[in-house]
Amino acid sequence: MNTSQKNASSVIFTDDVQVARENDLLYDRFGIANADDATLTVSIHQRGIQEPLVLSADYILLSGHRRLGAAKYLGMETVPVRIVETVFGDLDSTERLALLRLHNQQREKSPSERVREKLLDIDPTEAYCHLKQRRIDIQAMAGADKSNVFMGKVKKRPKITTIGLLNAVKKVVEENREYWPLTDRRIHYLLLNDPPLRHDKKPNSKYINDPLCYQAITDLMARARLTGVIPWQAIEDPTRPIQLGGGFSTFEAFVAQETDNFLCGYSRDLMQGQPHHIEIMLEKNALRTVIESVAREYCIPMTTGRGFSSLSPRYNLYQRFKQSGKSKLVLLMLTDFDPDGDEIAASFSRSLRDDFGLTNIHPVKVALTAEDVANHDLPSDMDAKESSPNYQKFIKRYGATKVVELDACPVKFLQAKLRDSIHSVIDVAEFNAQRVAEEQDAANIEAHRRVVFDAIGGRHG
Repeated sequence: MNTSQKNASSVIFTDDVQVARENDLLYDRFGIANADDATLTVSIHQRGIQEPLVLSADYILLSGHRRLGAAKYLGMETVPVRIVETVFGDLDSTERLALLRLHNQQREKSPSERVREKLLDIDPTEAYCHLKQRRIDIQAMAGADKSNVFMGKVKKRPKITTIGLLNAVKKVVEENREYWPLTDRRIHYLLLNDPPLRHDKKPNSKYINDPLCYQAITDLMARARLTGVIPWQAIEDPTRPIQLGGGFSTFEAFVAQETDNFLCGYSRDLMQGQPHHIEIMLEKNALRTVIESVAREYCIPMTTGRGFSSLSPRYNLYQRFKQSGKSKLVLLMLTDFDPDGDEIAASFSRSLRDDFGLTNIHPVKVALTAEDVANHDLPSDMDAKESSPNYQKFIKRYGATKVVELDACPVKFLQAKLRDSIHSVIDVAEFNAQRVAEEQDAANIEAHRRVVFDAIGGRHG
């Protein structure tokens, strides 16, 4: 690109200087309210324009936009200019932006201007690939258009009648406030220190350490939270928590880690434009990573129930749905094809309806279904357990005793079923538009990273 000087210096009318539309894509406009622009205006008023503006051969302003703005503000009829041989109108948009940046290398720029300049060097597709790979690295380190789940009739939980036991629980919870959140098991053992009666009117029903008492306390805690007697934040449902030792060998190691991870954890909410709120529920924790990888592709929240889910995960799902502001909840569930697997899907949906008052729920059992078993060669050498309370219901519905567990299914089969189900309930065009926007987001993030690294003298990484 030839930008050689045409003549040393001249003076032209201020109104003859043209500002390129592309300049706004890179640099902020002149504003007298800006302290730097105000200071420049005072200087020009006192001393005049010391450095001529640079124009293209067709009088497009390449350098000196703030000086031109100050001159117009002061009512100056002419400005000094230098003209280069390049004809701005002969350039394409990319070349125009590059030329503007070339002639503005020495000026002081705001952070947003530096970011916009950096964007010229960044391929959005390449930046998006890098962003996705960083997300993967960080994570490594650290048919469904109609419902096929039968929730049954509305069922309300019974009122709490064991007032003595409830009061004992409330006392334990309050006395241990500094240790919140507690677990049901923790409360169970604390009650054994001063055992209440399990039934108010049965003197011989002293609370003891047995399965019946433990079941009674878990049921009571669920109803107590649903009615607001016990705060939700007082109880948790932990899933094998791990406490790492942590620490760094040197402060340089810490700086290196923070630098490598700087602005690397971004992911766009690809579901934000969807008409419905979508959630995934998985019965088996052993398959969490398998299903979670698909959930991450679409930014869909996932709950692992570990069999019949406790109340806390259902409450958290309810909260996410309410915060989404959407009117319909689509619940995609993966459970075993057996008597309990069917009931897990139904009871999870039923609880959201009956316990939390959600009326517009669209529950779908993605897998495993009777159709999956009939149409695919899924491994099964097991019969339904006759001891299951849901055995007769299962036999009546499907007329078969053979069952299949999720764990026995090929990974690709389960992932493909989930993707198909997701695509059947989302606006695919809107989802793809969000993906395109995320790609541009990646370019903007990379530009911010480079500006920061340039400022601190670090590597881009």
